[in-house]
Amino acid sequence: MHALIEKIQNDPVLMLGVAVGVVVILFVVLVVIVAAMRVKAYKDRFLNTRIDNEEKASVLERLHEELEHYKIRTAQNEQELQRFAETREVLEKTTAELEETRKVLNETQNRLHALTAQFENLRHQYETLKEEELRLREKLEHMNEENNKLRINNARLLMKLENEERFGGKE
Repeated sequence: MHALIEKIQNDPVLMLGVAVGVVVILFVVLVVIVAAMRVKAYKDRFLNTRIDNEEKASVLERLHEELEHYKIRTAQNEQELQRFAETREVLEKTTAELEETRKVLNETQNRLHALTAQFENLRHQYETLKEEELRLREKLEHMNEENNKLRINNARLLMKLENEERFGGKE
């Protein structure tokens, strides 16, 4: 091998050939190194992209789950909103009925007060009339007793008069 190196050193064509060969080998090695670096870079980029894609897929899956959750929640909220609207309608109807019932109650209470006052007035009149009836009954009883006494007295007097006429006309 030493002899081969001396032969190449002495011959310029061979030296040029070796130099070209070395340059070609260096160029090939450089191309291989650059290609290897590119492959490593692409491999790293591919691995990073795969990891990013996996992370994005998990985030996307989580977002889909949240979206489904929000869709369900939105549907529930819409149902609650509809029930709220129905409840509000029922409340408005009930409030209107309550107001109407209050008006009827006020009218009924006013009539009750008027009827109560009228009842009290009639009761007072009844009591007055009852007292007057009692007084008049007592007066009637008293007058009946007087009338009976007077009848009895008149009957005695009449009998006396008849007796006097009988006895008085005979004499």
